[in-house]
Amino acid sequence: MKILYIALVLGLLIGTIKSHVIELDQSFLEKKNEGMWLVEFYAPWCGHCKKLEPIYQQVASTLRNHPVNVAKLDCTRFAAVASAFDVSGFPTIKFINGDTIYTHRGERSEEDILEFVKKASGPPVRSMASIGKFNEGKQEHKDGVFFLYIGDGNTEHDLYKAYSSVAEKMAAQTYFYAGTEKTLSKDVKVTKVPAVLVLKDQTWFEYSAPDNSISSLEQWINGERFTAFPKVSGGNINDMAETGKSLVMIVIDPEDREKSDLTQRVKDVGQTMAVKYREMFHRDFQFLWMTDVETVNSITMAFLATPVILVLNTKTHYFYFPDFDTKDITIDKMSDFLYRVKEEKIQPQGGTGFLQRLKRIFYDIFTTVISIWQASRWLFLLMFGLPTAVVSIVCYSICCMEVSEELPEEDSDYEEEGEDPPPKEIGQDTENLQSAKPFHEKAD
Repeated sequence: MKILYIALVLGLLIGTIKSHVIELDQSFLEKKNEGMWLVEFYAPWCGHCKKLEPIYQQVASTLRNHPVNVAKLDCTRFAAVASAFDVSGFPTIKFINGDTIYTHRGERSEEDILEFVKKASGPPVRSMASIGKFNEGKQEHKDGVFFLYIGDGNTEHDLYKAYSSVAEKMAAQTYFYAGTEKTLSKDVKVTKVPAVLVLKDQTWFEYSAPDNSISSLEQWINGERFTAFPKVSGGNINDMAETGKSLVMIVIDPEDREKSDLTQRVKDVGQTMAVKYREMFHRDFQFLWMTDVETVNSITMAFLATPVILVLNTKTHYFYFPDFDTKDITIDKMSDFLYRVKEEKIQPQGGTGFLQRLKRIFYDIFTTVISIWQASRWLFLLMFGLPTAVVSIVCYSICCMEVSEELPEEDSDYEEEGEDPPPKEIGQDTENLQSAKPFHEKAD
C-alpha cells in the first residue's frame, strides 16, 4: 500500500512538471507577440529530443514563476510554424519576444538553457551606475565575460549607437552594460571617453579600432566574448566557430592517471600561450580545452588517444596536428607550430572536398553501428544480424540450387501422331553421337 501511495505521488509530481511545458500548435504564429517565449522545436522520432525532454521539463519547472512562457512545438505536425522560424534541425531552442528571436547555441543542459534565458530576457544593455554595481558585476562574471560602455550619458554618440546595436543582436550570447567613468574602480583606466571595455580573465581590454562602425565593433566583441582558455564541450564548438578564429583544441582525459603528468603539462602550455602570449596569437586563434574526445574524433573522422592537440580552421574546415610528439611539447615548439599554421606552411587535413564528404558518410555509418552495438546487443542483432542471416540464406540457396538440363526426346512428333519413325540410314548413328557430344560434355 505504501509503495502504491509513493508511486501515485511521484506520478502527480511528474504530471505537474510536465504541465509547465505548453504544447503549441498552428495558432502560435498569432500568439508569439503575447509575452516572451522559450520554445523547443522538436520531432517525436528524434533521439536528441527525447534526451532533452526531462531537462527541458526541469527548466520549465524552474521558470514556472518567471514571465517567460516555456513551450514546445511538434515540427512534424506543424511544419509551417517551424519553417516560419527557420528551424532546420532538432531539437532547436529559441527565445522569442515579438520580432526579437535568439537561438540557443550552447549546451543542452539545464544550467546553460537557464543562462540563455537570463541573457535573452533582460535588456540588451544593462545599467551599471556605480562602483558597487561594477564590483558586483565583476564578482558575478568572475569566470566569464562582460562588456562595458563608458560614456557621459549621451546616447546619441556614434559609439553608443554601434554598441547598443551590437548588444541587441548578441544579447543572448554575452552581457552588455553601460556606465560612466565614476562606475570604474581605481585599477581600471580608459584612454578616452566614450570607450568600450571587455572584462575577463581577471583583467580588462579596451576597444581601440580607428572607427566606431557597427561592423568593426561587432567583430571585436565577437572575438572577445570568450575567456582566454575556457573549458568547453561539443555543443559550444559551433558557437565558438562564429568568432572566425582558428580553434586550438587541447583534449585531455582527467581519468587517465598513467598520463596525468603529461596531461597537466599539455594543459599548462595551452593556458600559458592563451594568457601570456595573447598579443602574439589572440587575433587569429582561440584556445580551449575539453574532455570530450568524441567531438575531436568526429572532426578528424579518426579515433584519437588523449592528450590531443588539434588546430581547426573554422572557415575552411581544415585541421592540423602538431609535427612533434605530444610528450615533447614546449612553449617554443607550440609557438613555432602555430606560426606555421598561420602562414600555411603545414599540410592541412580535412576540408569540404568530395572525398571528405564521402569519408564522412562512411564514418557516420560506422559510428552509428558502433553506438547501436554499445547501446543494445539485441537491437544490433535485430537490425543487422537478422537481415544478414536472411540475405546469406537466400544467396546460398541461389548459388547451390541444382539446375536440371533435360535432352529433348526424339521422335516426339511421330509418337503423338501414332506413326512409326523413319528407318535410320547407315552412318546416322555416328552423326547423332557426334552431334550429341556437346550435350554430354555440358552435362559433365
